[in-house]
Amino acid sequence: MAVTGDIGTLARAAVVVDAHTPCESLEAAFRARPDLTAVIVTDGDRLGLIMRSRFDQNMSGPFGYGRVLWAQRPVGAITDWSPLRLAAATTAAAASHHLRTRAADHRYDDLVIDLAGGGVGTLTAAQLFDELATQFADRAVRDDLTGLANRAHFLDLLAAACSDACGEGDRVAVAFVDIDGMKRINDSHGHQAGDAVLTLVGRHMHDALRPGEVAARLGGDEFAVLARMGRSDRAEDKAQELGQRCLRAIAAHDDGDDAAVSPYASVGVAVSGDRPDPQALVSEADMAMYRAKQAGGNQVELAVGVEADLPGDVECVDRTVLQAVEHGELRLYYQPIVRISDRTVRSIEALVRWQHPTMGLLAPARFLPGAQRAGHLPALDRWVLRQACLDLARLDAVLGDRSPEWVNVNLSAPTLAGPFDEMVEEIMAETGLAPSRLRLELAEEADLQTLAAARPRLERLIAQGVWLTLDDMGAGSTNLRYLSTLAIHGIKIDRAFVSGMLHNPRDHAVVKLLTDLAHGLGMQVTGEGVESAAELTELARLGVVNAQGYHLAHPQPLAPLVEWLSVRRASRDHPVREPS
Repeated sequence: MAVTGDIGTLARAAVVVDAHTPCESLEAAFRARPDLTAVIVTDGDRLGLIMRSRFDQNMSGPFGYGRVLWAQRPVGAITDWSPLRLAAATTAAAASHHLRTRAADHRYDDLVIDLAGGGVGTLTAAQLFDELATQFADRAVRDDLTGLANRAHFLDLLAAACSDACGEGDRVAVAFVDIDGMKRINDSHGHQAGDAVLTLVGRHMHDALRPGEVAARLGGDEFAVLARMGRSDRAEDKAQELGQRCLRAIAAHDDGDDAAVSPYASVGVAVSGDRPDPQALVSEADMAMYRAKQAGGNQVELAVGVEADLPGDVECVDRTVLQAVEHGELRLYYQPIVRISDRTVRSIEALVRWQHPTMGLLAPARFLPGAQRAGHLPALDRWVLRQACLDLARLDAVLGDRSPEWVNVNLSAPTLAGPFDEMVEEIMAETGLAPSRLRLELAEEADLQTLAAARPRLERLIAQGVWLTLDDMGAGSTNLRYLSTLAIHGIKIDRAFVSGMLHNPRDHAVVKLLTDLAHGLGMQVTGEGVESAAELTELARLGVVNAQGYHLAHPQPLAPLVEWLSVRRASRDHPVREPS
């Protein structure tokens, strides 16, 4: 879904008082309604707002004499007669922009909402930011057009299903669906008709799901379904039934549909063997779909007993992360974070890899899920932090003033739930690195309760000079309200929005909104996943200060990084170039 929900549905009916009401009467009203955060004040045609917090400050007053001074005075004397007043149809995104551009002392005031049926309501800034966070979270996992899961979310669910299936003895099935004839429909009837077909397909596929199944739009005219099968089920029969169900869903008609634009599809279904592997399943289902298309389309092809491409037992790998630490098998790769204006390398992000003795170099997705299940992430985070601090000290010794200013290190949610501040202080003391050289990245998937509990420890580190950055902003469900209660120094805009902003107006709007929000709160902004000069130029135009991605530099071990940094010229030799 797009970030377009209106604020009228969030507003609550306002309590309205006359401007001549004595302050002591309003105090009694606040005392009777603990949930009341503000009241509307009217004076003829004028309409104002009194926030409970400011009212209480006035009534307590200096030295406790506020009540004596204000009890009989009219509430109009302490009313804000220029509150932020918006129509009920205003979107949450637009309302947050209006709120952010207010003066700092009114940035978190309640809003006055003109309700659709007449009358006025109020809405707290906290409720507004909660709604915006919910919309961002949904936008991160849903396809805008069909409302189905998007590609990234589907692949995450598939990876989780493969991990679970290993322990439970189930099989995992992926149906890969390609709509045949979409080019003909777009060319003959226009892209609006094509979008209508895709929307209809999405609805029919959703309606055809069985309990536990998930449908997704992977992109363009490609869809997929994730399903589970018991080990005792006949895999071929179940796979064929799933594929045929997809065909029937796509061919289904609603009353009034134009028969000339009726779609049909080619379907490939892959079923796992003993070691479910998400990449292998998607690849085999995709190839099976092409076999169905080459055979004339509107049919199903199967691939049963799909195994992992890599040798060895993935679950065994997942359970031995601590052994990797003990045996010195972990490696750190570093990706530069670059200031867009002059290409200066400001920081480097530490990214962990596993040099497995039999399976080769493993990416984090291959072992982090198992490490989390086993409770090993805090130990892994400790190793990464210590090694990253040692490596930055080595860069200082070799490169001098060409060394990056900071190193960015990710802290997982399980680590944030423990005494991580003591770990950071211990490692800083051991490695001799100043706390001001460290930037801790907090995953946006860390829930508000975890971050709230970690706040005293985070503030202790902030006081020592450590910087905090929210990673993958917009991709998870962290409450935006937390940005106003903790001294976050920066945000990193998730790569999904950066990669889509040049061709998707909604992604572009999200990047702009997050950038404006961060600037309004005095935070640094980094765009992640930059893969082209055009993306870099657009980020600069929107006011994003820093960028990170393959267009600028790939993640690399320490030795190649030293060489790469050594040959870089002064920042003036690396201006941002316009895309050709």
